[in-house]
Amino acid sequence: MAERRPDRPVPPMGGTVAIGAVVHLPATVIEEGRDLSSMSGILADITYRLLPA
Repeated sequence: MAERRPDRPVPPMGGTVAIGAVVHLPATVIEEGRDLSSMSGILADITYRLLPA
């Protein structure tokens, strides 16, 4: 995220939606029987990008 946008605040449900998405990704991988270690980079990247939000 290059710059913060104070004129566009995160909606109240934004955090809940973001957390739900991060939880949903590994759950889907597990349900599909795939190796969860393949998600480590993706999960780290998503978490890093969501922290400033």
